[in-house]
Amino acid sequence: MTFYVERKFHKFPKGLLKEFRDVFDHISRCYEKGAAEQYKEENIQKAENHFHRIKLDTYKYVSDYKKREFVQWKKKYAKYDLQGIDNGDFWETILKLEDEGERIFSEARSIESKDVAKACEMLQESTIKYDEIFQKINRARKHVLKAQFKYRRVTLVNGIIGFLLGIVASIAATCLWEIVIKPFLGVG
Repeated sequence: MTFYVERKFHKFPKGLLKEFRDVFDHISRCYEKGAAEQYKEENIQKAENHFHRIKLDTYKYVSDYKKREFVQWKKKYAKYDLQGIDNGDFWETILKLEDEGERIFSEARSIESKDVAKACEMLQESTIKYDEIFQKINRARKHVLKAQFKYRRVTLVNGIIGFLLGIVASIAATCLWEIVIKPFLGVG
């Protein structure tokens, strides 16, 4: 998971680096001369807590990244008619998965301070919802491209019709000026 974060962000988030540093700080305290067993156990427990925090934060980064990636996709394809794919089931399912992913993410964030393990599970579940969205998009890729092509074709046809209507309107206005308005006003 941390590899995924590093690969997608092209750097390692500072918050995670700090947690790793804290893990090793607590582990190094266990090797101090004369350290009591209870002191060592407390530091090992603190190191484990930082590991849990790393896992939790990594899931948050990944889930948030995938959500932003989907929002960008949605903006890019908003102008295309995707509701016709699979009799509307494609778009409906995608929106349902997005809602579920967001709901699970929000619930995980609300319990993360109380139950880190459960929050990690939920954040992973949220991430999976976005993975399902992109799998669905990839499976319907041909249909999405057809919708994109149809939009471009309709836009081109509308542009040509608009251009031709502009020419016809200009000719009509010129004829109206020459035949009706100019003689009426007694100009030229």
